[in-house]
Amino acid sequence: MGARYVSFILGGGKYCIPVNQVVQILRHENVLDIPKAPRFVAGVVNLRGDIVPVVDLRERFGIAKPQDKKRERIVVTSLGGRPYGLLVDEVRELVDIPDEEITPDAGAAFGERPEFIRAAARRGDSLVFFLDLERVLSAEGAKA
Repeated sequence: MGARYVSFILGGGKYCIPVNQVVQILRHENVLDIPKAPRFVAGVVNLRGDIVPVVDLRERFGIAKPQDKKRERIVVTSLGGRPYGLLVDEVRELVDIPDEEITPDAGAAFGERPEFIRAAARRGDSLVFFLDLERVLSAEGAKA
């Protein structure tokens, strides 16, 4: 897993996904509501003709909504050749994390939704959690 990652903030925690899974980063604008969508689906955006579902990671993880939404971004990812958007509080930076700093199976330290975390790494005084995009985006990961 040692590679370059896009890091972002969500509810005070720091998360990351591999940079090779990031297509684009957008401002939180022009999100269209979808009737009867799961609660964690914020809506869809039109990205160069592709309809991209946007997953609200705060809702997905059971984290309260932020007071300040000015820095919210949509991280457009690609999984299985399909684009998906992840609504996050703030995109931080690109980080290089060597394999030896990564602790696999760190989900137990995560709390309510450990199945969404595949690893963690210590960065300074904090932890960075590695998202398991397949589980975050799957219908099976939906809360009952």
